[in-house]
Amino acid sequence: MKLYLDGLTCASCAGKIERLVSKMPNINEVSFSMATGTLNIEEGMDFSPEVTFDAVVKLVKSLEPHVVVSKTKFSETIKPDCHCHEGSCCSGHVETHSEHEDHHHGHDGHQHGEMEKREKIELLIAMILFVGGFVTKALMPETLAAVSMGIFLGAYLLAGYHVILLALKNIGHGQIFDENFLMAIATVGALILGEWPEAAGVMIFFGVGEYFQAKAVDNARNAISETIHFSVENAHLIDGEGTRTVDATMIRKDDLLLVKPGEKIPADGVVFEGLSYLDTSPLTGESYPRKVNVGDTVLSGMINGQDVLKIRVTKDYEDSTAVKIMHLIEEASDRKGKTEKFITKFSRYYTPAVVISALLLAIIPPLLIEGASFETWIYQSLIFLVVSCPCALVLSIPISYFGGIGRASKEGILIKGGNYLDVLYQVDTFVFDKTGTLTLGEFSVLQVELAEGIQKDDFLQAAAAGEYFSNHPIAEAVRDYSKCRISEKSLSEHKEIPGKGTQVKWEGKSVLVGNKSLFSENEIVTPDWDGEGTIVYVAIDEKFAGMMILGDQIKENAEKMVVGLKNIGIEKTVMLSGDNQKTADRVGRILGLDQVVGDCLPQDKVSEFEKIKKTSKKTVYVGDGMNDAPVLAISDAGMAMGGLGSDAAIEAADIILMKDDPQDILKAVDIAQYTRKIMIQNIVLALGIKFLVLGLTVMGFGEMYMAVFADVGAAVITILNTSRILRYQGRSGNDRRDTMNLKPTEVN
Repeated sequence: MKLYLDGLTCASCAGKIERLVSKMPNINEVSFSMATGTLNIEEGMDFSPEVTFDAVVKLVKSLEPHVVVSKTKFSETIKPDCHCHEGSCCSGHVETHSEHEDHHHGHDGHQHGEMEKREKIELLIAMILFVGGFVTKALMPETLAAVSMGIFLGAYLLAGYHVILLALKNIGHGQIFDENFLMAIATVGALILGEWPEAAGVMIFFGVGEYFQAKAVDNARNAISETIHFSVENAHLIDGEGTRTVDATMIRKDDLLLVKPGEKIPADGVVFEGLSYLDTSPLTGESYPRKVNVGDTVLSGMINGQDVLKIRVTKDYEDSTAVKIMHLIEEASDRKGKTEKFITKFSRYYTPAVVISALLLAIIPPLLIEGASFETWIYQSLIFLVVSCPCALVLSIPISYFGGIGRASKEGILIKGGNYLDVLYQVDTFVFDKTGTLTLGEFSVLQVELAEGIQKDDFLQAAAAGEYFSNHPIAEAVRDYSKCRISEKSLSEHKEIPGKGTQVKWEGKSVLVGNKSLFSENEIVTPDWDGEGTIVYVAIDEKFAGMMILGDQIKENAEKMVVGLKNIGIEKTVMLSGDNQKTADRVGRILGLDQVVGDCLPQDKVSEFEKIKKTSKKTVYVGDGMNDAPVLAISDAGMAMGGLGSDAAIEAADIILMKDDPQDILKAVDIAQYTRKIMIQNIVLALGIKFLVLGLTVMGFGEMYMAVFADVGAAVITILNTSRILRYQGRSGNDRRDTMNLKPTEVN
C-alpha cells in the first residue's frame, strides 16, 4: 500500500510516524520518502487494506493534525473541473475508494488550508505583539514592567501553543526527543529564568523557520515532480460520435486519438494519419525533433510539433511508457542509498546524545568552575536541546538522491534507486557488451568466401533459409545481402542455438548457419580467417559451403565516452563480445579499452565478469538489457542501452539509457558524482553549523537564536543547496543546445 502524506515536511515527525506504523499489527515493513511524501507499507494477510488505512489516518491525525492522508496524490485527487464548496465533494470528481473516503479527503484538504491560514495569522499577530512588547518596555516605567511581560507571554503562547500541545501529545505516545518537546522545554526554561522576550522571540523565530522549511521542502518536491511529469490529464478520443475530450486514464488499446500541435501524446501508439515532428525531450532529453509518418511508432509523453496527428493506441494508458517511467522514478525513492540509511541511523543516536550532553552541561560547569551559576549553564543547556534536532540532515539527503534521479531522467537516464546512484559515484570498472552497446548493431556483408564446387546462388539461398526465423541483427544483414525469397513451407525442424547460430531443414537439405563454435560441435571443418570482421559459416548437408565476413559500425560517441570515463577517474574499461577475438580487438583498439575478451558465449560472459568483479571496487555492466540479463543480474548496477519503450530492458536493468547514446553513460556518472558532492556539502553545512553553535554554547557564548538557526535555518539552507542538482548542466557547463533554432532532423 502506498499512502501520500500531504503537508508532512518535518523530518523527525516523519521518522516518528514511520516507527509507530511499523509497530502496528500485520505490518511487515514501512518506509517513508521525504522526497515524495509517500509512506510505503508492506502488509501481512490478516487485515484488510481499509483497516490499515484507517489506523494510519488515526495515528497521523493524532501526531500531525494538519497532514492529509490519501491513497492518491492530493493534487491529483480533485479534477480541474470540480467546483466543490466548503470541502464537500461531488460524485465522480474525487478518485478514492469509498464515499466516506471521498468526503474525508475533501474535508481534510479544506481543513489543511484553513489551518495553514490560521497559523500564519497567529504568527503575524505574535510578531506584532513581540515588537509591541519592546515598545511598551521602552516607554512605560519599570513599575508597569508586568504589562510588557504579559505582552511577551501573549506573543509566546500565540506563536508556540501548538508546539506545546504537540509536545504533550507526543509524550503520551512515548515520543520524547522530538523538536516540539525540545523547543517547549527550552523556551519554558527561558521563561522560568526570566528571559521572557527571548522565549517569545525564539518561538516566533522557530515558527518562521518552520514555515520557510516547509516551503523549501514543498518547492523541492514540486520541482522534482515537474521534472519527471510526462503524462497528460485529457485526450481527444475519436469514436462514432465524433471527437470528444475524455480523461486520459480512460484510454484503452485500439482507441483512435486526435493529437493537436503542441499537445503531449497521451498513450503509446502508431500514427494512423498525418505527418509531423515530435519533441522527444520530455522522455529522452534529446533536443532534435523527430519526423513521424503513417505507421511510425510514437510514445506517450512526446510532444506533437507542427500538424494534427491521428494515433491508434497500442497500450492501455496505465501501461504506456510515460506512466511506466513516472512510476519507476517515483518508486526509486523506496530504494534508499547508503548515505540516507546512515543519516537515518545517525539521527537516532545523535539526538539522545545531545540531550544527555545538555543535562551534563547544566550540572557539571557550575560544580567545577568557580563563580559559574546554575542559571547561566541551564540556559546554555537549553540551547543544546534546540540544536539537537537533525532535521537538516534527514530532510536534505533523501531529497538530494531524488533530485539526482529526477535530473538524470531529464537526460533520458532512468535510475531505479538512490542505491544505484551510490554505485555510479563509486564505480571504478565499466564492462561493456559490444553489439548494440558500443557498435550500432547494423551489420553489412563485406565479403563472401565459397567452398570449392559451391555456387554463389545456392550458398546465398541456404544462408537466407538458415537465418529465416532469426531476429538477430546479423541474420537481418545476411537476409538483406542474399535478396533471396524463401518459402516458409520449404523450412522445417528449425532450431535456434543461443550464442552459436541456427539449424534448419530446407527443401530436404540440412542447413547449419553460425559461428566456429557451432561448427566445431558438429565436427565440420572450417578454414582459418586472419582478417577482421564477424564471420558467419554456412554448411549444407553437414559439409562446409562457405562463409560471410560482416562488419559493424562503432557508435559516434563511443570513443568520447571511453575517454570521458578515464578523465573522471574510471580505472578500467572492459569489453565482452561474442565475436571472434580479432574483431573484438579491433573495436577495443579504436575505442582505447583496457581489456577485450572475444568468443564469449552467454555463460562465458558471466564467468569473465565474475573474474573482473573480484578485482574491482564497484562494477557496472552495460548491455542491451535482454540478451545480457545474467550479467546484468550479478553486476553492482546494470545499464541497458536503448531502453525507450522496451519492457524487457526496463525489467532487466537498474539503469536505463533511453536514447541508446554511449555519451549518456558518462552523463549518468557525472550526475551521480555531482549529487554526491551536494550531499557532502549538506552534511558539512548542517553539522558544521550545529557543532559551531554547540561549541560556542560549551564556551558560554551560546544564544537561543543561534540554536533555532542551527535547526530550521540549516534545514532551509541545505534544501536550497539541494535544488542546484535539478539545474545542473554537466561538467562542461553550457553544452546544451538551443532547441529554439533547430531545424527538424529526419529519423526514420
